[in-house]
Amino acid sequence: MKLLVITSDASFFRQIHEICRTVAPSLRVFHQSSDVWEAGCCAEKNIGAFVLDGAVGATRRDQKNCGIAFAVAWTVCQNMATDGGQMALSRDETVLWLRELSTMTTEPTFLEDVVVQSPHVRLAQFRIPTRCDLIPVIRDRLLRGLRDFQVVEGTRENHFCMALEEALNNAFYHGNLEISSELKEDGSSRFVDLAREREQLLPWKGRCVRITELVSSFGLWVSIQDDGAGFDVAAAIERCNDPEALLASGRGLLMMRAFSDEVFYNASGNEVTLVLYADSQDKELPLFISAETGEITKLALN
Repeated sequence: MKLLVITSDASFFRQIHEICRTVAPSLRVFHQSSDVWEAGCCAEKNIGAFVLDGAVGATRRDQKNCGIAFAVAWTVCQNMATDGGQMALSRDETVLWLRELSTMTTEPTFLEDVVVQSPHVRLAQFRIPTRCDLIPVIRDRLLRGLRDFQVVEGTRENHFCMALEEALNNAFYHGNLEISSELKEDGSSRFVDLAREREQLLPWKGRCVRITELVSSFGLWVSIQDDGAGFDVAAAIERCNDPEALLASGRGLLMMRAFSDEVFYNASGNEVTLVLYADSQDKELPLFISAETGEITKLALN
């Protein structure tokens, strides 16, 4: 759900932005100055809900209290405010309205395309917007494959969960949002604050994470690709071998290597593939029907 804040008052916009971060994180907040809006130039089309600064809408009075509201909200159709739809809100009412608006969103959290689905194998592709609150959601969805095909359980599943979350964090925070791990080291909230800010701004908010899942009774292969510039894989792995040069990002790479059976990177460093092989070596093999003889046999492992 998109929210357009129309104001030339920076303080008002900061208040709305902070409220959304607290009670309505799923809302994507955009800004337009009052002058631009009044000139009829609406950059964001088909936006369903707007908040107007009370100072700009001074002629729109709160009918109950006969005072200037904290904000005036309305919906838009064809980039024009709907007649009679304006709501004059106090600050507390604005908080409640934004919270309700957030729960009404019908936007999918991410796109999943199941290319192949059978009792023996699943191939799925995901396209995920750069929203860090989706990391636990997609992590749990990918871990479900381990249980669906009885790949591993217990300790190995728990360990792989940490490796998978580290790979997702790298793609969202370091790849698409381009935030340095060093910000996590000073104990402040700058790392999280910068992530929330960039999720709302171009070019970062226009990026996505693409994931390919291939899972069967033999194992799980997960490829995670971001839209970032990548990194020098060889140099990062070299740091992993030098304890004195080990940084937070290096520790993450070590975790992925330790808790996955195999880890692969593409040449540019913006895609990683984690592989986890099944515990059992005598999994039931799928059946194969010969096109020539019609004979039913089990697939052989080469």
